Amino acid sequence: MLQSVQTVATQIFIMFLLMFVGSMLYHKKIIDNEGSRQISSLLLNVVTPAVLISSFQREFNLSDFKDLGLAFFFAVLTYLFPIVLMRLLYGKSKLSYARDAQMCVIFSNNGFMAIPLLQALLGAKGVFLGSASIVVGTVIVWTYGVRLLSGEAKVNVRKIFLNPGTLALAGGLLLFVSPVKLPQPIFQAVSYLGGLNTPLAMIVLGIFLAQSHVFACLKEKTIYWISFLKLIAVPLCMLLLFTVFGVRRDVAMALLIATAAPTGVVTTMFAQTHQTDHLFSTRIVAVTTLLSAITLPLCISLGEWIWR
Repeated sequence: MLQSVQTVATQIFIMFLLMFVGSMLYHKKIIDNEGSRQISSLLLNVVTPAVLISSFQREFNLSDFKDLGLAFFFAVLTYLFPIVLMRLLYGKSKLSYARDAQMCVIFSNNGFMAIPLLQALLGAKGVFLGSASIVVGTVIVWTYGVRLLSGEAKVNVRKIFLNPGTLALAGGLLLFVSPVKLPQPIFQAVSYLGGLNTPLAMIVLGIFLAQSHVFACLKEKTIYWISFLKLIAVPLCMLLLFTVFGVRRDVAMALLIATAAPTGVVTTMFAQTHQTDHLFSTRIVAVTTLLSAITLPLCISLGEWIWR
C-alpha cells in the first residue's frame, strides 16, 4: 500500500505543479479563454488519439489479445454503470450543473493518474490492459458525452463512427493485430504528440482553476456528494462486479485503478466546448484529485487483498 500511496502522491504533486503553470499563464494574460479553447481542441482531436494509437503499437500475442478483449468487455460495464446511476440521480434534474455532474462521475483521469500505478503494480501489460478503459472512455465521451452536453436527442451516426476516438481505436486495433507496424519515424512522431497529453491537459485545467473559486468550493456539499459517487461508490460496485464474475487479477486491477481515478480533465474541456458549467467540472476535478490521495490507495489495497 505504501508504494501505491507514494505513486499517487507524486502524480498529484506533479499535476498541481502543472496546473500552477496554467494558472500563471492565465493571470499573466499569456493565454486567454480563446487560447485555452484551442488547446482543448488540440487535445481532443489530435493528442488523445495519438495516445491511443501509440499504446497499440506492439507485437501481437494471442494471450494478450484475449485479455484485452476481456478488458474491453468489462471496461464498457465500468462506464455503463455510472451512466445508468447518474441518469437515475440527475437525468430529470433542472439544476444548472446536472449534465456536468453526470460527466464528472462517468469519466476518470484514467491516463495520467492510472498509468504510473499500472506500471508499478502490473508492468507493461498493466498499461496495455488499462488502455482498454482509455479507448472505451474516449469513444463514449465522443458519443454519449457529446449527446449529454449538447442536449441533442437524435443520435448522429456519423459522429459515432467518424469521431477522433473511434478512428483512433480502429487504427490502433489494426496496428495491434497486423504484422505491419508504423515506421519508426512516424511512430516516434505519434509518441511525441501523445506525450503532450499530460502537460497540455494540466495547463488547461490550471487556466480553468484560475477562473474558479477553488477554496470556496470546499464548502459546497454537492462537491463532496459527487466526489463520494466518483471515488468510492462506483469503484466499490465495480470491484463487487469483478469479484462476482471471477475476473482475472490483471484485468480486474487494471480496470479498478482506472475507475477509481479522480474525475478526468476531459469533463472540463467538453463542458467548455459545449458551453455548459465547465467551472463546476473544474472544481470537481480539483477536489477529487486531492481526495484520491486517500481513496485510490485504499481501493488498490482492497483489490490486492481480494486477488492476493
